[in-house]
Amino acid sequence: MSTLKVYSTSVTGSREIKSQQSEVTRILDGKNIKYELVDISQDNALREEMRAKAGNPKAIPPQIFNGDQYCGDYELFVEAVEQNTLQEFLKLA
Repeated sequence: MSTLKVYSTSVTGSREIKSQQSEVTRILDGKNIKYELVDISQDNALREEMRAKAGNPKAIPPQIFNGDQYCGDYELFVEAVEQNTLQEFLKLA
């Protein structure tokens, strides 16, 4: 089974990004879904890796992947939670 990865940043001036990141991790923790947090602020190569894997040169955190498979961003994550399709979104089902 692949590892779920949430690309995030510990260094941001954006309250919106901070809030989105904490909501994603809070929901995953609440559902006991294991994931690895990847902090892109520690290394530019990680930011480039996140953008390349997402297929978007302007992608910003949080971005969610299952292994190398792109699941989506915050908006798609919230939509999946609301529609009760989180397992499918995270490619766990």
